[in-house]
Order: sequence, then structure tokens, then C-alpha cells
Amino acid sequence: MKTSTRNLIVVAGCIVVLGGVAAALLLTGNKEADTASSAVSTGTIDLVSKTSEDIVSMAVTNQKGSYTLLPENATASAAVSSAASTASATASAITYGIKGLSGVPINTEATSQVVQNGFSLNATKNLGAVDDLNEYGLKTPQATVEVTFKDGSTYNYKIGNASATDSTAYYMSGENSNNVYIVSIDSGILESENYFINKTILSITNASGTNDFTAIKLSGTNFPSPITIKKLGTVNQITSPVNAQADSTTIGTVETALASLTADSVEAVNPNAAALKSYGLDKPAAVAEFTVNKGSYKLLIGAQKDSSYYAMLGKVNVVYLIKADSVSSWVATNAFTLRDKSLLMPDITTVKSLAVTVGGTGSTLNIARTKDEAKSTQDKPVYSYKVTGNGGTAIDYSTNYTAFYKDIISVQLLEAADKKPAGNPDLNVEFQYFDKNDKDTVAFYKSGDRRYTAVVNGSVYGTVTSADAEKIISDLKLLEGGKTVS
Repeated sequence: MKTSTRNLIVVAGCIVVLGGVAAALLLTGNKEADTASSAVSTGTIDLVSKTSEDIVSMAVTNQKGSYTLLPENATASAAVSSAASTASATASAITYGIKGLSGVPINTEATSQVVQNGFSLNATKNLGAVDDLNEYGLKTPQATVEVTFKDGSTYNYKIGNASATDSTAYYMSGENSNNVYIVSIDSGILESENYFINKTILSITNASGTNDFTAIKLSGTNFPSPITIKKLGTVNQITSPVNAQADSTTIGTVETALASLTADSVEAVNPNAAALKSYGLDKPAAVAEFTVNKGSYKLLIGAQKDSSYYAMLGKVNVVYLIKADSVSSWVATNAFTLRDKSLLMPDITTVKSLAVTVGGTGSTLNIARTKDEAKSTQDKPVYSYKVTGNGGTAIDYSTNYTAFYKDIISVQLLEAADKKPAGNPDLNVEFQYFDKNDKDTVAFYKSGDRRYTAVVNGSVYGTVTSADAEKIISDLKLLEGGKTVS
């Protein structure tokens, strides 16, 4: 049980002892009571004899605005046991919402703390009647509080300056009284209603321990071409604006950022169109729509303010301010950053031929496989392989051909590119397979100083270094000449 809730239950079950005539002073503003209590006193002074179950509302007006807390009842059960007997006790655990903020996530722990400390206010010192309330900040108070009870009575008081001897305590007096006390208050009494709005925007967990993201779409002004990522089997695939496997580490970072997000502050509640425009949320810079653990979410990122962004969660009409670093993994990304930088990586054992064309001259490497009956099992066949080049020339499979194959599948993208160069490719590699009729093609076009543009199955993937492309060309000559390929 949370400390605030436990304390609240205790308060609900007990009657607070009156501190002399102090309660009469605060509840009625009685001048005779005020005179009688004018002598300075010390120790804890209880100022009201009500319980939390008696409360109808608590209205606060301060220098940041005003709000009214209203009770929302719930029942909690607590077991009480001892060596002699065991009994069950049930108490009414009351939480508090804010008038006019229905549908907005409220931190009920914070509201309960304010109410608990607000109606069961205890003074640590009675300064007695004073001549000048202004000296204590009570002429123009930092906050005025009105607690209304079910019997029609009210508990009204003012909060002035911080105590001269203790900055965590404050001067207070009844609404129509010049008798001053020193009290400790909850900080929420001096805050606006936004203080009570839950700043946890997203906290997504899965009982299995791993969140199951099945789709992510990134759009907004930061993404002229929206990016769509889908989980296909166990692999994340970018399906637009390119078709490519996603980088597992990068996508993992994005998923972590989307699953957990906490705001620094609440900037607005129920914003109108003009407010949304001022926060850049009428045309968001970035929008993440995602499905995780079978639930759908939408997160909007607006204008940047210093090192933060304005943000909203779909269906929650609250504008938050969040740290830019907490969302930069997806707000400032692009399709190239998110994708795996490999071109094609077919398993070498699945390939039955490689057709390699350099400057219009082709070489075809044919692979034959024979099942090894002695090593094969019913569930897992084992094969031996032989490679022949042009004219049936035998090529060593385990060393030279394997090294050459690694040349091809090890090529990594260096930079993004979106235009396919004109003309024929300088280098073209076509894969054919044993167990399927599909073909895959990787084409390389020289596109600048020390750069080639790589095109996979007709789609521009990006640029690679000339060293990678030219190593394939040079090692092909070694392979055909029967020389060692390193």
C-alpha cells in the first residue's frame, strides 16, 4: 500500500483532537475565541475535528490559478492479525479528482496528499493575535483554501509567507481571523491544477518481459515519405518508403523509447485550435502510430522548445513538455538509419548459381550439391558441394568460392541514395537458388569519386565504397584463374 493511501485511511478512521479553541477560530472566525487563543503556544495543535469521509470538496486559489478537488470513493480491504486472533477490517480508501478535468490522467496520490494535509492541518506553533497580517503575507496570501463538509460546515484559511525560522513551514490564519499559526503544508496547495496531472505519458510492459511490437508508422513534417515497419515472423521489415530489413539494434532503441515516456511538465489541458498551433501540434513534426502487445497507440511531437518538445498522446487532451533526447531515436531518424546496411545475405548453401557480369562480360558459377547419405538424418540433410566456372572449370568450393561469396554478401551501405544512375551497371550479381524459383539481383553503378550506387532487385538501396565493389571484380579474376581468393 502506498504511504499516502495508508495515511489517508488512518485519518479516515480517527477523530482529530481539537486544539483548544483553535478549531472554533478556523471554522467560525469567532473573535472571542481569537482573543482567548492569543497567547503564544508550542507543540502540535490540531485545527479541525473532521474525517476524510466528511469532505465534499476542497477549493484552492493561489498565485498560479485555482482548482477544486472532489472525492472519488473506492473500497480497500486490510487484514489485521495478531498472535491471539485474526480479524478483517475494511476502510473506505478515498481518491480525489479535479473538477472540470474528467478524462485527464490524474495523479491521485498527489491529490490525496493535498487533501489529507489540507483538511487535517496541524499547527506547530500558535503565534496568537497579530496587529499586521501583511507582515506574515496574510493580507495578500499565497493561497486561500475552503474545505466543505457534508454537514454544511466549512474550513476556510489562508496561507501566507514561509516561516522566518523554517522555510518549509508557512504562516496561516483563519479566513476572518488575525490569529496566526505556523503550519507545514503540501506543496500542491501552491501549484496550479496542472501539478496533479500524471506526467507518465507511456509505460508499456508485457507479462512475458518483452514488449511485442508488430507495427510502427512514422509520419509528420519530419518524414516527407512516411516510414512503415512491420514484424514479419521474427524479423522487422521496412515496407515503405523502401523494402528492406530493419536494423534490429536501431529498431530496438526506437521501441524502448516508445514504450516508456515521462514528461517534465504539463503545458496545457484541453487546448483549443489556437493553442495546438502555438505548440506546433496542428501539424506535428513527428507522429508515431504503433501496435504493441495488441494495443494501439499514437504519439504526436510538436515544436521544439530549447532542448525539449511539446507532445501529446492520442485520446489524451493534454500538452506535455518532454526532453528531446527521450524521443530523438525516432523523431530525428530516417529510413536509411533504421534499415539494415547489408544488401543481400542469402545462405551460401541455398545458392545454385551466381551470374556475375562486369562491364558487359559475364561469368557464371554453377554449384552442384550431392546428398551425403552417411551424414544426413531424416530431419536434416547434409550436402557436399562442387563449383564450376565458365567452360566447366573446377573451382575450389570450401576456400576460394566461399571467400568470393563473402566478398558479395559483406558489402555494406555507406550513404543513402534515391536515384538510379542511367545506363548499364558496372557490376551485376544474380543469385539463383536450389529450392525456389525466385532470383535476386544486386547491381552496382559507378556514381562518383570512390562511390558506387547499389540497386537491389530494381530498388535503389544506397551507395557503397568503390573498394567493396572493385574487390568483387578483382577477386572474380583470381577465382577464374584458379588463384587463391583471400
